[in-house]
Amino acid sequence: MKNLFNFIFKQIHWLLFFFLTFVSSYLLVNNSEFQRSKYLSVFLEVAGKVHSVSGKVQSYLNLRLINADLMQRIGALEEEIQWYKNELEKFTGNIQPDLIEIGIDPTIYRYTHARVTQNQSFGTNNYIILNKGRNHGIEEDMAVVSVKGIVGVVSIVSPNYSRVMPILNPGSPPVCMIKNTRFFGPLFWDGKDSRYISLRDLPSHASYAIGDTVVTSGHSAIFPEGVFVGVIEDTYKQKNEESNSLKVRLFTDFSTLNDVLIIRNPFREEQLQIMKGIGGK
Repeated sequence: MKNLFNFIFKQIHWLLFFFLTFVSSYLLVNNSEFQRSKYLSVFLEVAGKVHSVSGKVQSYLNLRLINADLMQRIGALEEEIQWYKNELEKFTGNIQPDLIEIGIDPTIYRYTHARVTQNQSFGTNNYIILNKGRNHGIEEDMAVVSVKGIVGVVSIVSPNYSRVMPILNPGSPPVCMIKNTRFFGPLFWDGKDSRYISLRDLPSHASYAIGDTVVTSGHSAIFPEGVFVGVIEDTYKQKNEESNSLKVRLFTDFSTLNDVLIIRNPFREEQLQIMKGIGGK
């Protein structure tokens, strides 16, 4: 209590100043219509700006929830697109009748939204950590994509997290193709610029043009066909090689990657067993 009195005594001149300022302002506003209108105008202006800033802060805080909802909707739309593709193939007769009879749908993939918790995509042994794991149905060798294009493959899974090997990594490059001409080859990253990747081992007679789109080929049990990779910006040949290589500008910006979709192929195990069986003969 003594300290409180000492503080008031030491700051009495400031307390008196603020008190007199408040009283004079109150009398001025209440005894003058002009001053009252000015005060209300200033008050509304300040209050409006405060509410505007508060609204922007609230919108920013809600942005993560909105983004997660959008990713889930995108995943649902992708599944719906795959379903319509399957129905179209049924009408055109491209799906085997025995598969239709037993209800097998070879075109539907499942999509799970995940957030990036750690992103190391600018070195040689790159990796990405996601906040979804075995408890969420995630398994090794599942494909990972962004809303713009290809990201990588799940390499390690724990109960609640998973580690992704991005395409910006020399291990296990996916086979991709030129969308218009369907010539295909493996992707390769030289470890320099995360905006570019190479599509290699294209035959010398392969046709393509600068600006053509590169997509996944579907020649594996991991990525479905048609996932966007990037656009062709240049072409070159490796030394002592007759095949062509293409410089591709990636659609996915790894420096701003926050949300992804993990793709589950319901028939992956069956495809792998068939591949291993063929390889063993």
